[in-house]
Amino acid sequence: MRLLLFLVLSIQPFACQVPVFRYALERWQSDQFRLQLITQGAPPADLEKNLLDLQTELTSPNSSLNLTLEVLDLNKLKPNQQLAVVGLEKIQSYPTFLLHPPESWNNPSPFVFPGDQSTLQSILDSPLRHRIKNNLLQGESIVWVLIEGSDQAANEAIHQLLQQSLKRAQEEIELPDGVIQADQIGKVGDDVDLENVLRSSVPLKISFKIERLKQNDPAEQALLKILTANRPIPPGEPLVVPIFGRGRTPAPLPGSRITSERILDACKYLCGACSCQVKSGNPGYDLLIKANWQEKLQSGLVVIEKELPSVLPSLNDQSQETQSLPLHDTGNIGSSNKFLIALAILAILALGIGSFVLLKRSAKN
Repeated sequence: MRLLLFLVLSIQPFACQVPVFRYALERWQSDQFRLQLITQGAPPADLEKNLLDLQTELTSPNSSLNLTLEVLDLNKLKPNQQLAVVGLEKIQSYPTFLLHPPESWNNPSPFVFPGDQSTLQSILDSPLRHRIKNNLLQGESIVWVLIEGSDQAANEAIHQLLQQSLKRAQEEIELPDGVIQADQIGKVGDDVDLENVLRSSVPLKISFKIERLKQNDPAEQALLKILTANRPIPPGEPLVVPIFGRGRTPAPLPGSRITSERILDACKYLCGACSCQVKSGNPGYDLLIKANWQEKLQSGLVVIEKELPSVLPSLNDQSQETQSLPLHDTGNIGSSNKFLIALAILAILALGIGSFVLLKRSAKN
């Protein structure tokens, strides 16, 4: 019995040493959005050509968008088929774009956009998203987007708080020990844990970038809806959105609730060693980012996914309290470890039964 207890307690989940932000960049596939153009008849000729070009790009093995496309002509649909179109009741004129979030959002409500050529381009990409992608591929640990409110004094105060907090984080946080560059595998011994090996040549560093976004920027209206998950934005106060990996965020944080400690805690977690869990358990969500990550990272490897806890209170939170930030997750045992525990228990039971049978036979003899 003591041996069984020892085995169960000694089998703990092992954390790889690659920081969360880098693990997410190299090994987490981006969740797919679904774009629908809803029409009554054929779409305008210029828009139709762009849609054909887009469909060709999306079906290419080297597609740079986490998106699928569908064109629905209501004139060709039966009434019951029309009723099956999620978000149709939101449409006031045609053509209209419906951008459906990934299933992982658990939010079936689509974003609604005018069905014209310029809007299509703003849905697919924007200047800020282009900068975010470049920052992440250049090795920035987290890109902090400051969505400015109407109170300019509050905007400057939050910007200054971010600058000071991120400077402190950069000075205090160290990379986990044991991370191995891909070209070093043959030089560090035969017992290398591949979980600790980087999969790209992107510089590994503790570094943060701040990007500012005005709520009335016409080029970023689609991104604003996605960043805030289509929820109303407090008009006066700024929002802060941390983005990492391939364009993933734990969700916006209202400026009135942000503190230096919360920023530092988020940085510590995202720069800390990963714990082996499933990405789908992460309360955050992916953005629509135009980038061929596999080509840019020069890596075809996407392996075991990992989970993030809620690192910051968001617009979703009903409580005003921040959830605790587990920097080292030892409370949850992953499925692989549960399997090992089950094997250990079965082995011990088999050993016990076998010993009992042998002792019983010896006693009879």
